[in-house]
Amino acid sequence: MFVYVLESLSTGRYYVGSTSDLMHRLEEHNAPETNPSRWTRSRGPWKLVFSKEFGSAAESLRAERFVKRMKSRAYIEKLVAGERSLDRWPT
Repeated sequence: MFVYVLESLSTGRYYVGSTSDLMHRLEEHNAPETNPSRWTRSRGPWKLVFSKEFGSAAESLRAERFVKRMKSRAYIEKLVAGERSLDRWPT
């Protein structure tokens, strides 16, 4: 399972998600007619700017929730730049 961050090439906004098939999910985000996410459907095209693989779905979902709880563009930008890590986070 992966946690990933996408950047919208049209708006500059970020989207955080998790998936077991990263490339397939990116293709879904970039295909408005089949995109299951209402939030990303009209804000693309999307570029993958960060991903981290986890050993289990539970771990990746915890990491995804942690990043989303940060509610911080600055935190996501540091994660993308490699200045932050998802190796350890508070539970």
